[in-house]
Amino acid sequence: MNATSTLFLVPPRTDRLREGRILAGELLSEDPGGRALARRGIHPDLIELTPKSGKERVGIDAVKEAIRSAQFAPVQSPRKVCLIPFAEKLTVEAANALLKTLEEPPREMAFLLLASHPAELLPTIVSRSRIVRLPPQEGTAIVDRLRSAGYSDGDAEWLARIADRDGEIEGLITEPIDPASAREEAREQVKKADAKGLIDAALSERPILRSLALEAMIERIAGRDPDLLTVGLRYLASKKRETVFLFLHELLSAAFHLIRKGIEEPSEGEIPVSRLRQLSIGLDTAHRAITSYTPAEGALLSAFLGGGSDG
Repeated sequence: MNATSTLFLVPPRTDRLREGRILAGELLSEDPGGRALARRGIHPDLIELTPKSGKERVGIDAVKEAIRSAQFAPVQSPRKVCLIPFAEKLTVEAANALLKTLEEPPREMAFLLLASHPAELLPTIVSRSRIVRLPPQEGTAIVDRLRSAGYSDGDAEWLARIADRDGEIEGLITEPIDPASAREEAREQVKKADAKGLIDAALSERPILRSLALEAMIERIAGRDPDLLTVGLRYLASKKRETVFLFLHELLSAAFHLIRKGIEEPSEGEIPVSRLRQLSIGLDTAHRAITSYTPAEGALLSAFLGGGSDG
């Protein structure tokens, strides 16, 4: 996909944002870690133009902001990618602004547009884009597929939430596991792990181990574990920036999950929701900082220690 603008014509009921992120990942990185960031919508060189909350259309200001960002060099990739998963939702003004950009495209910016039919867009935008038709997708929900593979409702929903990397769901379907046994084995491994071992577990390609390790890390950070905040921090900072970025995103997601759980199912002995919110702010700060600074250690240290104080 080398064209400056590519229009993907997708079947109805396609999850366009998900599909667009997958396509963007192919342009942004040859590395699995980089593509994983794109699939989550958190790659620093990915710009997404979608209707703002409460709005039905993508306005001209959003398009102008994307065009302005093209003036700055990409952070990690050879180019930036502007993803417009609902191209038919561009206002007339926004579509015309995009058209002018496509006539004189930025050298380091590629545009990916998704729509169901070319008639939904300005003919001039269509004429300046390479057109690719995507085949219909399988419509079965992930949870339903896991249920069909023999998992209980609860296990299917849990596995669908935590197994979010390439091939993990397919692996759970083609080679079913016993979630209870796998959970117990992972719990024992996490319990015995030192700081480095816990970080390795949180970076694991085994979704159950990874999920439990991330939650254990939240608990240890909340408890101001000195080993994790020193030895573990230096160990994490030695990893590639993409690895650290993805790790922080997953750790932040784990914190948000625990916040929701704490609100919906409060239980004695759990980390207070107020404490989890403090940690989330610190993690979010580090997550944002990693996109701007190459040395990870300072950003992580300030975030973790900031999250480790009661203010």
